[in-house]
Formats: sequence, C-alpha cells, structure tokens
Amino acid sequence: MSFSFFIALQEASVKYPTGSGAHKALSNVTLLIEPGEWITVAGPNGSGKSTLAGVLLGTCRLTSGRMVRKERMDIRGVLQHPEAQHIGDTPAEELAFALNDRHLSKEELKLFQKQALLRVGLELSPDTPLNSLSGGQKQLVNIATALATAPDVLVLDEPTAMLDPAARELMLRIVRQAHLQGTTIVWITHRLEEAVHASRIVAFQKGEIAFDGAPETFFYGDPAAASDSETPCERIGLAPPFVVQTALYLKKKGLGLTAPPLSFDDLAKAVSRLCL
Repeated sequence: MSFSFFIALQEASVKYPTGSGAHKALSNVTLLIEPGEWITVAGPNGSGKSTLAGVLLGTCRLTSGRMVRKERMDIRGVLQHPEAQHIGDTPAEELAFALNDRHLSKEELKLFQKQALLRVGLELSPDTPLNSLSGGQKQLVNIATALATAPDVLVLDEPTAMLDPAARELMLRIVRQAHLQGTTIVWITHRLEEAVHASRIVAFQKGEIAFDGAPETFFYGDPAAASDSETPCERIGLAPPFVVQTALYLKKKGLGLTAPPLSFDDLAKAVSRLCL
C-alpha cells in the first residue's frame, strides 16, 4: 500500500491511570503529517504535546484509535531532557548505535562520527564522555545522532528548553537545514517565537486539537472576523510572541500592516513601509 502521507493518527487516545480513575492525555486525535511539512505543535502545559511526541516515536502506546505509518519510514526524535535518550557513554557510542545497520568499516564509522559532530558545531572527540558535556552540548549530540541517518521525519519535543539563546539559534539553524534537505519536522515547543519557521501550527488544549492551520491565522485570527475578537492563540490561553504583540498593538492604534509579520525581519519591513 502506498501513502501520500508519512503518519496518520485516527481517533487516537492515550489514558494514564490516576488515583481517581484515568487521565486522558490525548482524546480522539486525528492528525495527518505529510512529507516536507514543518509542523509546530503548541499548547499549554499538560495539553498533550509530549504525549503526542511519545506516540509518534513509538514510546507511548495508544489506548484507543490507531496510527498508520508509511512503510520503511525512518523517524527520529530529540527530547527535552538530553540524558533521557542517551544509550551509550560517549557520542561515538550514540552514533554507532544509530548507524548499526549501515555496515561501515571502523575507519568509515570514525570519520562519519567526527563529521556528524562538526555538522552541529561540536569540535570535540567522539570518545568524549557524555557526562563531561554541558546540557547544551548533550542536546547537540542528540540532534547529531538523530540526523545521522537523514530521517524522513524528525520529532523534537521542547529541544531548546534547556539551551541558552546562542545554542537555541544554532539548534534552529541545524533543523532548518535538515528541513531544506527534505526532512519533515514536528517541532513541539512552548516558545511561540520558534513557530516562525512552521508551515502549519497544531495547537492542543486538554488533550484535543484546538487549532490546525496556518501560523498567520493562529496568531492573527481570521481576517474576516471582528477586529476585537480573540485569536486562536489567545483562545487557548497562550501569549503571542513579541513580534505578533507589536503588530496587534499597531493595528489597535490604526496602523494596520500590509501583511501579518511572524519574524523580526517581517516586522521591520512592514513598519518601514508605514514610514514611506
């Protein structure tokens, strides 16, 4: 059977037992992930974002519903806490495990390991103990390992949560490059300024999909709606990023921009047009 998509969730639910019964982390979620997309998954804490990551990566079983995946699809992930996914004691061991089906010679593997680390800006020996690295370096090892096989789909669950601004920008740059080379991205984050790169936003609330559509619509709402109506972002209790807040403020002051900006560059260009 051939598919035009990579992954499809159909009425997928996940329940966790609690002292008083069961908590529904995901509730009847239907979601289609197509090749080449960059999907940003947003939502308040406890809305089901990390559970979705576990389902996609196969570490969390569905209670009901089903997930259909394209055959022989390579899906990799990077989790919020770097140590949570380490298998080996060194970057070399992490990469060797990821590449164990490539049948590389010892020399080829050693060269590949060094190149994989350099790709993410790590100029260190592949045999460096992981426990001697900073949290940011450990996370970069994880992204190097995830990208080593050129996966079809890359699932990133809050990958920048423990990184400083410079490391966050580096992580985004690395993932952007992978996306340009054909990898489908599922980026789960509470930092909505990172949604600028998305082709689509899927927002969760209480385990259900509350929004699925274009970033511009998520942040600015339907252009045909009343000017004082809540945007989808506001409806689920999230604060829009600074760029969007600035554009909405200008709109309220009667200085509507020609196009809804998502990045600082977009905002600067839109504001400059107001001055012409």
